[in-house]
Amino acid sequence: MTTTAAVLTVAALGVPQAAPAAPVQDFEARIDSRSTNVTAGSERNPRTHSLRITTGTRETTAGVLPPTTSRAQIYFPRGAKFNGRYFRDCSSSRISAAKSTDDCAGASVVGGGKAAGDAPGGITQNDLEITAVNGVDGTYVNLFVEGASPLRIQSNIKATLRALKSSTYSYRLDVPIPQNLQEPAPGVRVAITNFEVAINKRTVTRRGDRIGYIESTSCPSSRTWRFKGVFQYADGQRATVTDTVRCRR
Repeated sequence: MTTTAAVLTVAALGVPQAAPAAPVQDFEARIDSRSTNVTAGSERNPRTHSLRITTGTRETTAGVLPPTTSRAQIYFPRGAKFNGRYFRDCSSSRISAAKSTDDCAGASVVGGGKAAGDAPGGITQNDLEITAVNGVDGTYVNLFVEGASPLRIQSNIKATLRALKSSTYSYRLDVPIPQNLQEPAPGVRVAITNFEVAINKRTVTRRGDRIGYIESTSCPSSRTWRFKGVFQYADGQRATVTDTVRCRR
């Protein structure tokens, strides 16, 4: 065990553990950095967008940590289209083996973000940076998380994308949180207080056509794109939250 890990473990053991509290789960979706008045594309003329998802678990009771997130499932609205299969990619095994995205082609990097976590004893790690890399054939997205203090973190999240047959949602992104992010030191559970990922407005040219990594192909009659997040926690709790972005045709 590293010195830092030992310090964290002692801190965790020295703090009385309160009974599990109902988490407050934040969830926000933004398209082109906006929550309203976003112009949508059509099946014939798709429109390329950027996307930002921000989540975080918090507790309103002083001195009580929120639970550790073990998995998140993000649902994207009908009318969204992912085209990762047309873009350069990099495998999760390559990133995990290198503990870096340096071996990936620069064109496979599709975005990035930041994260922060709290541990018992008042310990916070807020230097976490996220690099989003297109996975093999666009079937998943690598979210490589890296930080230096108080712990050295180099961990890849393989977030799998699945098309859905639903009138409301077009895709589900399954985001399993690796054990070393849930518990970076023995006995030290970390609450993810902020996790923000932005996918850039990226395009490639294929047979003379410009194709976006994320596109919209419709705006529903309600003029509302609906997003949903389902979060599971290590203590068995679960939370479902939603957000909307207003669109126009």
